[in-house]
Amino acid sequence: MSKKYLYLNLIFNVMNKRNLMIILSFFFVFISFVIRIIGSLLTGNIALIIESLHIFMDVFITLTILIVIKIIYSKQSMKFPYGLFKLEDMVSFILAIIIIYFSFELIFNNNYHNISGMTVSSIFELISVIPLVFSSIYKIKASRLFNSPSLKNDGIHTFADIVEGLFVSIGLYLTNYFGVISYYFSIMIAFIALIVTSYLIGKNAILSLLDLPHDPNLKIKMMGLLKNVKEIKNVKDIRFRWAGPSVFVEIVVEMDPRLTIDEAHPITENIENMLKNNIEGIYSVTVHVEPVKRNDFKVLIPLSNENINSEIDSQLGRANYYAIFEIKGESIKYDIRKNNLISKENLVGVDFIKFLLDENVTDVICKNVGDIIYGLLVSRDIYCWYFDGKNAEEAIKMLIENKLKKFKIQ
Repeated sequence: MSKKYLYLNLIFNVMNKRNLMIILSFFFVFISFVIRIIGSLLTGNIALIIESLHIFMDVFITLTILIVIKIIYSKQSMKFPYGLFKLEDMVSFILAIIIIYFSFELIFNNNYHNISGMTVSSIFELISVIPLVFSSIYKIKASRLFNSPSLKNDGIHTFADIVEGLFVSIGLYLTNYFGVISYYFSIMIAFIALIVTSYLIGKNAILSLLDLPHDPNLKIKMMGLLKNVKEIKNVKDIRFRWAGPSVFVEIVVEMDPRLTIDEAHPITENIENMLKNNIEGIYSVTVHVEPVKRNDFKVLIPLSNENINSEIDSQLGRANYYAIFEIKGESIKYDIRKNNLISKENLVGVDFIKFLLDENVTDVICKNVGDIIYGLLVSRDIYCWYFDGKNAEEAIKMLIENKLKKFKIQ
């Protein structure tokens, strides 16, 4: 392996790939600037002087973008709730304004009577466009590595400069044959290209600064993903906040009110990971969980005797009586039944669960529950609530008001 190759390999390893892309983009811009300056000095052509100043401004813009990227990903900026990603949008908006300025500068300051050395000037202008092609390519590649829309917009801006430079070159050359009209015609086409570029760059920047949606289909896509989460009963609201390369998402979902905080938390984490893995650009997802108001459910409460105001039995499978409440909206009906499983010696838990399923019971309120019956309740999606109060009517009232705690086996 030659020493030259080793030196190049060492340089490449010292500077990471994205920094190398930036350095190369600056190098090619500098080459273009030198070509135009030399051309303007040799010919005295005002168009080349303006184009040289344009290149100088491009260097300043790129440096500003790199400084902004450094600030955005600093530790200090990450302390803010939404970071400082909107700085990217501000830079992109300013870049769009600068392009508009240079567009009109191109129109009003390119005075035909101040232009000389048409053929030679057109050749210098044309040659200067070639390095800009490489500069644009490296900026766009670097923007992907930095995940920076403002740097990407700068690459698009450089591409627009290529188009503008080509038409200026053509206009300068054709002036020798067709007169001033051909030059101004080329300048006008370049002007339109720059205005279109300004619009494309500035559109998303303005949308982000105003917190308006970039992609109207994003909500539809997200709704499709959320429908696959079985615990979500309803998606109440989805809000997006675009900032630079990142999207901040806030979701309000309704879930079963019987879920505890401990049970709901891992579900929200799964929702966050699912959305981040399936939708590019999402920086954070905040999920707010609200309980779905249940209108229809059936509740079983064990009683010590046949009176509805009697104490709740300390046993469940072998309770003396069962009060079964059927709740439909504001309508509450109950029925008290004698427990036929008291005398049964074996498999009381299995028969008890079968009884609940036959009666379509959704909830059980009790003081105590054994491990076996509790496991069977959980496996059948029947919720078990702890209550140590006076009677069944009080227990039902607390359940409707979401004041009961879910039973947990220690």
